[in-house]
Amino acid sequence: MPQLRDRIETLRPQVTTLAERVAERARPTGPWRQRIGTVWGTVSPLGRTVAVVGLVAWLAGWRLGWQELMVAAAACVVLLAVTALFVLGRAVVSIDIRLDPPRVVAGDTSAGQVTVLNDSGRRTLPFQIDLPVGHDMAAFSVGSLSPGERVEELFVIPTERRGVIPVGPARSIRGDPLGLFHREAASSAAHELIAHPHTIALSPFGAGLLRDLEGLTTKDLSSSDLAFHGLRDYAPGDERHHIHWRSTARTGRLMVRQFLDTRRSTLCVVVDGQPGHYPDPDQFELALEIAGSIAMRACRDGLAGVVVAGDQAATGVVPHLLLDVLSRAEMRRSVPELPLLTSRAVAQGADISVAVLVSGAECTAVEMQRAAVRFPLSVRVLALRVVPGETPGIEGRGRAVVARLAELTDLAPLLRMEVAV
Repeated sequence: MPQLRDRIETLRPQVTTLAERVAERARPTGPWRQRIGTVWGTVSPLGRTVAVVGLVAWLAGWRLGWQELMVAAAACVVLLAVTALFVLGRAVVSIDIRLDPPRVVAGDTSAGQVTVLNDSGRRTLPFQIDLPVGHDMAAFSVGSLSPGERVEELFVIPTERRGVIPVGPARSIRGDPLGLFHREAASSAAHELIAHPHTIALSPFGAGLLRDLEGLTTKDLSSSDLAFHGLRDYAPGDERHHIHWRSTARTGRLMVRQFLDTRRSTLCVVVDGQPGHYPDPDQFELALEIAGSIAMRACRDGLAGVVVAGDQAATGVVPHLLLDVLSRAEMRRSVPELPLLTSRAVAQGADISVAVLVSGAECTAVEMQRAAVRFPLSVRVLALRVVPGETPGIEGRGRAVVARLAELTDLAPLLRMEVAV
């Protein structure tokens, strides 16, 4: 017996290899393999069980000569054949999803609508619509539709926190009453519901913070602007209404005004995305709420905004686009350190006049000062540390004014304090 067992163990790898080769050759290839895979994919686990039971009953009835088993096998075949008729053919329907509104504040709800239209020239059998919403699945039963008939289903999506909730794609599932077959007949496009972080209303950013509501004056000379610089000789192409006639009469030569180029103020907000700087994930959420409040105020003041949060970034004057960046932001170890994020912000937006850095309690003032030096000297930098439970106030000054705050309502007093200094 031990010798036989050893012999079997020796032959087992060879038998296994031979079985794999036979299975590989018997497996259909090319278009036939794809077709068989498509058909087999429409059979549910219950349908496969019925098919296996029918096959076993037929083999056993044939070998043993039992008529009862042959009848059971025939019943399984008939059952599969009849239920397969429910998924034959193509039912052409179009599915459309609408979200109203597509952007909400975290904690609010959005209403959704699924519209199903029968585009085919024949009546459809009843089917089901499966709609993925985040990690959940919503199901709608749709009755038989005549050609051109439309049906609408409404649903509500609650939001518990900031983030992006994928909605769809919706799929129409056709099947039989017994659940032996199911087939995906049509699908819709995927959508996103964006939940923005909470923000608070801030007072307009005045000259104390932005230095110049019209923009920052540079050393670049311009022939037409707001900041007067001096006079120079007239050159062909100069605007005639810039000629300074008194100087022209005194010198005997045409003299024109020369200006310093002024640029529109741009506010930059950088949110640190390093997990090690936030002992509690709620601190990161608070940092995003602070950044969102500042970005919203900048847009209301007509200022261009640059928002960099973790691995997300956006530039512009449209509030919801800047808030979308904050909704998509996540803490990751792969996110660059704060100084590198600052360099990215500098490259992302030109003519930055004011910058705000936001990080957690574990980010030291030294690290924030090291990040602040990445901005040009003309940029005013305010660094905010989220430190829950501590009294808000100014921690220190250097290249950046470093301040701490415990909650979102501390932001407005801190900004007023910074402007007053």
